[in-house]
Amino acid sequence: MGTICILLGLILLIALTGGGFYLSNTIVANSTYMSLLGFANTSDYKLVYIIVVGLCFLIGLLICLNLVMHGLNSNKLSKIQALLKRIKRGEH
Repeated sequence: MGTICILLGLILLIALTGGGFYLSNTIVANSTYMSLLGFANTSDYKLVYIIVVGLCFLIGLLICLNLVMHGLNSNKLSKIQALLKRIKRGEH
C-alpha cells in the first residue's frame, strides 16, 4: 500500500505540472482570457506560463508530499507490525 501511495504521488505531481502547461497554452491562445487577466498584448505570455505552471506545480507538490509521507508511514508501520508478530511468536 505504501509503495502505491508513493508512486501515485509522483504521478500526480507530473500530471498536474503537465496540466499547468496545457492550461497556460489554452489561456495564451484565447485573447478573451488574456484580456481578462489584464494582458493587452500577447508578448506577456511568459508570465502566464510562470504563474499557471507554478501554481499547478505547487498544488501537485503538496499532494505529492502528502501521499509520499503516507506511503513512507505505511511501509514503516508494516515493518514494525511484522517485527512485533515475530517477537510474539518467539522467533526473534
